Amino acid sequence: MLDQEAAYLKASLKKYLPGVLEQILNAAKAANVTEQHMLALNVPVGRPDYRYDQGCSNAVFGEGPDGPIWGKNNEGAFPPTDKPIVNSKGPRPVCALKLYPEKGIPAICFTFCGWFSGADMMNAEGVATGHSSVGSKFQQSPFHVSVLHWLWAGMFIYRNVGDYVKHVTSLPLRGKGFSQIAVDAQGNMASGELACPISQIRWPEEGEKAMNCVNHYQLPLLEGIDARRPGPLAFSKGRQKYLEGAVLDGDRSLEHMKKILIHHGDFSICRHGGKDLSHTEYSMIGLTRERKALVAHGYPCQTQYAEIVI
Repeated sequence: MLDQEAAYLKASLKKYLPGVLEQILNAAKAANVTEQHMLALNVPVGRPDYRYDQGCSNAVFGEGPDGPIWGKNNEGAFPPTDKPIVNSKGPRPVCALKLYPEKGIPAICFTFCGWFSGADMMNAEGVATGHSSVGSKFQQSPFHVSVLHWLWAGMFIYRNVGDYVKHVTSLPLRGKGFSQIAVDAQGNMASGELACPISQIRWPEEGEKAMNCVNHYQLPLLEGIDARRPGPLAFSKGRQKYLEGAVLDGDRSLEHMKKILIHHGDFSICRHGGKDLSHTEYSMIGLTRERKALVAHGYPCQTQYAEIVI
């Protein structure tokens, strides 16, 4: 079954994203693994894994003393550690990639080793995007383009949030289904609610200076499309409510964003495997005007951020 899925992925990439397919196959050679192994690693997943509340939280500031900012905590089922993974028990190996394409805009990508995902990236034009896993009840075709690879390719061409919107709504997409946030160096914001195969755009309210996305769709027309269980949905809506207040409780500076990302409480943003079983694997901040990203491996309340300049 996985071999067939890998074949579908290869065929859709060959049609829509031949450059991304070339990158994946070259990565297989560099890692000394088979093409089939690397393709299988990148096969689109149709449903989220509900063994724990996939609790990634994103917030963006459209303006502030440090310019427009994106911040995100990425969640997983295991505590962060530098120890080797044994029998698939442990966090996936995280990497930050500095990417300089022959044609296109340089970018930074935060992902897992071997996984070509454009869901959490910032490019040299100052466009930053982050995602939260959601899900989708809609039927999908194996011939649709993979959503994560479509997002990956887009980050090398976006010059503003308008380019992001045009790209994500231009084709039917295949994959888990995501809520995504985007902000650019001019302070434009939008949220792509990617209920595969369709994409809808949630815009900020008039005068709104910040937005968030968590693990459910916030557009009324997409309510219930994610198929989340009541428990995880309640945690997601709790984090949404917290973020809506937290972005107003400060000056929208870098320090304000860091404060949000280390929040602990009934609906924590920095998560340590409490009643929802979710752990913060790493934390990211994008300073769009400076074209600089910050990353903390592990719980941001305990780990210093390191700087990466595009």
